[in-house]
Amino acid sequence: MAHEPYTVSKMLDSINESMQHVGGKVQLKRDVGNGIALDTSDKEIAYLDTQSKIKSSAERAAQLTREGKVAWIAAHREKGNELFRAGAYAEASDAYLQALAGLDFGADKHKVQATIQNPITCNVVACMLKLEQWGKAAQMCNLVLQSEPTNMKATRQRAKALMHLERFAEARADLTTATEYASSESERLELQRQSAAIDRSELLWKHQRSSQRQFEKNMMKRVGSLYDDKKTVAVARPAPAASTYQRVWRYMCQLLLWCAQKRKVA
Repeated sequence: MAHEPYTVSKMLDSINESMQHVGGKVQLKRDVGNGIALDTSDKEIAYLDTQSKIKSSAERAAQLTREGKVAWIAAHREKGNELFRAGAYAEASDAYLQALAGLDFGADKHKVQATIQNPITCNVVACMLKLEQWGKAAQMCNLVLQSEPTNMKATRQRAKALMHLERFAEARADLTTATEYASSESERLELQRQSAAIDRSELLWKHQRSSQRQFEKNMMKRVGSLYDDKKTVAVARPAPAASTYQRVWRYMCQLLLWCAQKRKVA
């Protein structure tokens, strides 16, 4: 437990620390094709760090006995619980994922999934929901429900994620399914409250969409009005020019007539 994997963040920190005396700093880049390299975001680096931790955990857990793996899972799971209670949701998620690296399905895979893998995966989902990573949360719920379709917690968690993804019909379908599995009145009341939250969220979403459409409609009207004004100005502008030409032409005619009269007099 004392050993920490060598992550991308640690690598960058180590390099930048050694370059402090020259005032330099290394920034990780990612190739997006056509010779273009963009800066790697903190979120992307965190994802790479998590991958490094999981890989390191899997390698270490693979060397443990079955009893050692049980202890490994319990220790990382408790660490995740402590971090979650402290509000460190990203770190808690890492701890839960490291706990999953110690899984040993043995002869009874379904039992291990139902009693260890799925509960810890739901803990990871709880972290994703706190971090507002709705898509990832829904995907992880899918993993749980594939092996345990009647898992109440995963069904409710997915409904919440789908609500935030504005997939309201699917969210309600999950709650309908969860209601069938509800075994107590308190669970049914919780499901009713969650259903009401979905209704409020959809109502707000519809109002926002309506406001956005009205805003776009008004903007199109204003743009159209400006375009019509420009056409009017464009048509009106030649008139003064034509009037000017007429005045000049009349002046030239008068001048030529005066010159002709002068020649006759001479």
